[in-house]
Amino acid sequence: MLIDEIKKYNAYVIYGAQVVAVGTREAVKYLTGKEPKCFAVGNSSGNSTYPMGNPESIDGIKVVPIEDVLKDTFIVVAVTELIQKEVLPFLESQGYKNVFPMTQHEEFLLMSEYYKQIGKFPVIDNAATATDGTQDLAIYEVKNDRDKALDFHPELFSYEKTIQAGAALADVSIADIHDDTGINISKKNRMYCEMSAVYWIWKNTDHDWIGIEHYRRHLLVKPEMLKCDIDVIMPLPRICYPHEMAQFLRFTTEDVMNALFKALEALHPEEYENYKSILFGKYQYTYDMVCARRYVFDNYCRWFFEITEYMEREFGSSVPELLNTRALSYVAEVLTNLYFMSHQKDLRIRHVEMAIYT
Repeated sequence: MLIDEIKKYNAYVIYGAQVVAVGTREAVKYLTGKEPKCFAVGNSSGNSTYPMGNPESIDGIKVVPIEDVLKDTFIVVAVTELIQKEVLPFLESQGYKNVFPMTQHEEFLLMSEYYKQIGKFPVIDNAATATDGTQDLAIYEVKNDRDKALDFHPELFSYEKTIQAGAALADVSIADIHDDTGINISKKNRMYCEMSAVYWIWKNTDHDWIGIEHYRRHLLVKPEMLKCDIDVIMPLPRICYPHEMAQFLRFTTEDVMNALFKALEALHPEEYENYKSILFGKYQYTYDMVCARRYVFDNYCRWFFEITEYMEREFGSSVPELLNTRALSYVAEVLTNLYFMSHQKDLRIRHVEMAIYT
């Protein structure tokens, strides 16, 4: 585990300067009292890990080019595993040998211990309480015909089903279930991404428990986890710097953000101030991955699509990127986080590990 390795060194550096790196630094600091000497990122000759830019510092800790870091430094590679495929060979080619990859599993171990210590976001205890009995669980793996090929993909369990998002816009069939049958918004997939499949699941299924995962990101939920004292199962949230909206604006525009805030104020005036405090907070559930009881899933979808449809209708002409880009898919991630963060007290939410396949 990373904490055990950190304790062996007087100093360390974190490679990365976004959500994985920020969460790693916060957890390590709390659990060991040790701060990184700096955050490091790829150099300017085309190896930059984050082409959209990085902060100059995080809580006063500088973000520097990796070439400024001494070769024998202990480096924690705190970027997603999708990026590590490029970063790890790059660091080795530059002579950095003392490297610890922050895999998804290592990240889960670190963050679950950190959240346990601070009393937030409890992880499922498989030894506690009994299941609800025979539950009808369906976890939908969302796929698209434009998905990149993976080096490895696990065999699905009997309760996992694949669904093709954007089937109405595709020339090929890649799944048994398509989101262009029944009641659907499949033709809006370019705007909504995986949420066009979520809409189909909401409108056309009746399972007791619904799960959403992606072709290369799986939520490691098992039927025995569906316990009497749990309503929702989520991946652990990540930590944004300085807040979730800063992360959001890395991918879309202030016009889209303002349209989102106007929609929230118009539709939910009583909750608006609380919503703003969450959106300008640091915790974020990512990737629209959730497993929930049917009534929770229905309420979430009803709330979610009322907001996005309002944004389309009221701001589509003045904020054209809402209709001709994937901006609403970034809005979707924010809204998914907002819904479940705002229901921390009235929904019994537990957390499990997520697996990433590259």
